[in-house]
Amino acid sequence: MIYYKDTENHVYSYAKSDIEQVSKLTELEALIAEQEPIYANASANLQRAETELASTKELLELEISKTAPEGENEADWQIQHDESIKKLTLDVDEKTTVYHETLGEFNYAKSAYLPLKSEFDNILSVFFDIREHLKTVKKMTPKEVEAHLNPPISKEQLIAEAEQKKQSLLAEANNVIAPLQDAVDLGMATDEEKASLQEWKKYRVLLNRVDTPTAPNIEWPEKP
Repeated sequence: MIYYKDTENHVYSYAKSDIEQVSKLTELEALIAEQEPIYANASANLQRAETELASTKELLELEISKTAPEGENEADWQIQHDESIKKLTLDVDEKTTVYHETLGEFNYAKSAYLPLKSEFDNILSVFFDIREHLKTVKKMTPKEVEAHLNPPISKEQLIAEAEQKKQSLLAEANNVIAPLQDAVDLGMATDEEKASLQEWKKYRVLLNRVDTPTAPNIEWPEKP
């Protein structure tokens, strides 16, 4: 995850893959802006070449269909007619060459532009929203992220934990002291048990004197 915060220190996190998709979105926009005019120009050139070729073909077909007018020298007319057909045929060949050249240029431009446009159109709207939001936030430093994920323990929590530990240790001491005290009270205690009882009682007194509000600066007494 990548973490950000706004001016009010509200924290937002995004998956690395989401940020990469936002970067891809911006990259696609730049590539489309570069390729779109090339594609549009190639498309216009192809349309113009196709129109001119079709128009020249129509003129050629029209010329071919003509017959010599009545009263005109047929031989002279035929010569002119053949010349017109020859010229229009050359025009058709020339415009056919131009058409194929522009078609090749168009197909190349289309292969570069349309995949980019298709990928861009398929991007989910949420990534546009993320990109806008990223403009209003700042990426957090590793230190800031660590502090956010592992916030320092509050004084109240430290005191509560110390108090819990104190009560747990006191309960343990009481459990040890009780049978030793019984043995002493009944005159059944060994010298070792008597000495142990004194150590545990001393330990219990020191535990009771622990001032938990000073947590975490507490020196716990050593257990016997």
